[in-house]
Amino acid sequence: MAYRDADTLPGSISYPFFNNGLYNVDGEGAYPAQDQGLFDLTFNPEHKGLFRPQGLRNIALTAPYMHDGSIATLREVIEHYAAGGRLIEEGPFAGDGRVSPLKSGLVRGFSLSEQEFADVLAFLESLTDTSFVENPAYANPFEEAP
Repeated sequence: MAYRDADTLPGSISYPFFNNGLYNVDGEGAYPAQDQGLFDLTFNPEHKGLFRPQGLRNIALTAPYMHDGSIATLREVIEHYAAGGRLIEEGPFAGDGRVSPLKSGLVRGFSLSEQEFADVLAFLESLTDTSFVENPAYANPFEEAP
């Protein structure tokens, strides 16, 4: 399995964009043509699938997940990273992101017990700031208050 280990070395990250193995539609690391990440701006083939990770604040409220909304739940997101990427077996986006040559070396996969899985999920859900979300000062100004 090839990893881009260079992006894990100190001082090697020149911009915070990463390929997390979500797709590998051509076996060479490509993402769906309509949304190829940083490549769409630079046309550099090594930038296919590079996206900037979002913060985790209020993550439990922002489903669906990933840059394209292709993962429905936080549990599935954890499963994606635990697998070291995503395998899509059929359809127009079929491919094995786990073996993408462009995938970040930070996405290596890992194993968790059910308790550890539940603990990670609980931690992510604990990052929800209800005082912010429920504060009328930050509500949509175009919607009428109840």
